[in-house]
Amino acid sequence: YALDKIVTPDLLRNALTALYQYADDPASRVDDELVNSFYRPAKDPGSPEALNQIYTNDAGKTPMELHQEYDTFLGKTVPIHLVWGTEDTVTPFSGPVGQFYAQLAQQEDAKVSLYTLQAGHIPFDEIPECNDSMVEWLQTLE
Repeated sequence: YALDKIVTPDLLRNALTALYQYADDPASRVDDELVNSFYRPAKDPGSPEALNQIYTNDAGKTPMELHQEYDTFLGKTVPIHLVWGTEDTVTPFSGPVGQFYAQLAQQEDAKVSLYTLQAGHIPFDEIPECNDSMVEWLQTLE
């Protein structure tokens, strides 16, 4: 099928490496295990149908709709801490989801905190030091 000709380990390695554009050594972040974790499922006989479902089915609720529906649990506002790469090309900070959470982070009663840094889509792996913000935030919870 078509994916056999398109999806190659080299293609995946290049695509994954591009996600680490702000890491000290982007290529070092993409090892064979990571490449294979994407390559093996792409070679599964059901992968064309799964891919088709991803692009043609109802995407479901947006993050904004889910947040509004589940912002409280047992009568309490659920605290959220986001670590967001400002250079994320998959879910851009300047897009609707990023801006929704940026606005919520400015509202004290929303219990949303936001840590942004110059990174891409996977800042926790691209620039591991950003994980400190999660630890600091966790220490503030009651």
